Amino acid sequence: MENVDIEGIDYMWNEVFSWTKEQLRRCGKPYGKMRDIAEAKFLKPLQKPELVDVGGRSFEYIHFLMETVETYRNACTRLQSRLIENQQTLINVQKELSDCKSEKLEAMENVVKSSVATSVKEEFKSYSSVVSSSTPTAPTFCPEALKTVVKTVVAEEDRSRNVLVFGLPEEDGEELETKISGVFEEIGLKPKLEAQRIGKKKTASSTRPVKVCVSSSLIVHQILVNAKNLRKSAKYKTVYLSPDRSLEQREARKELIVSMRAKALEEPNKKFYIKDGQILSRDRED
Repeated sequence: MENVDIEGIDYMWNEVFSWTKEQLRRCGKPYGKMRDIAEAKFLKPLQKPELVDVGGRSFEYIHFLMETVETYRNACTRLQSRLIENQQTLINVQKELSDCKSEKLEAMENVVKSSVATSVKEEFKSYSSVVSSSTPTAPTFCPEALKTVVKTVVAEEDRSRNVLVFGLPEEDGEELETKISGVFEEIGLKPKLEAQRIGKKKTASSTRPVKVCVSSSLIVHQILVNAKNLRKSAKYKTVYLSPDRSLEQREARKELIVSMRAKALEEPNKKFYIKDGQILSRDRED
């Protein structure tokens, strides 16, 4: 401990121990036995000078022991104060980290909102250019087409905050959001969410997918990146996570899957996969 002479205290303790043992031997009491074993008739009488020496040394050593206890008490107090300071520092660092994450998330949300606004503007521009080119002399305004553009952009934004969960067993009276939270905790995430089963139940034993809505597309990205860890989970290894795709996106992906399977048959020594709308491959590991 800081400011404590450990070696000096250890040396004095050894000296006290040796001196006490020697005094007991001089008095005829075997060291290490109970006091009542050494009867008074076996004790050796001490002369006055010896008693004075024993008393003086005893007082000196008792004073040393009291100082040692006080030293350790002060050291423990300092350590306790330092521990409290470190705990407060840790709390402040955790708060700063939390604030930093919140600011980052807010910044990402602003980027998404800005992107959506830009997309709407671009769609408006495209619509305006089409109208202008088709009817240069008498431009007309079509509210229905405008509504379609807005609905498309809004739907795309809504889907960007959704995740689809396949293969999660369906039960009567299930607490669906609790079950989904368990899946996400398995991959190290605890987002706030809303969940519901989608589609009609074809048979009594069939399992419908779950549509999960979170607060931002950034969280969706984190979920999909970590989704591969479910393969290592004994409890959720049959659960599959997917982004919420539009009808056009689903059709395009089906075509990619058909092409990927054909390539896999042609080149069985390679592993094919789909990333960013493209079919990629790598050599299979032996």
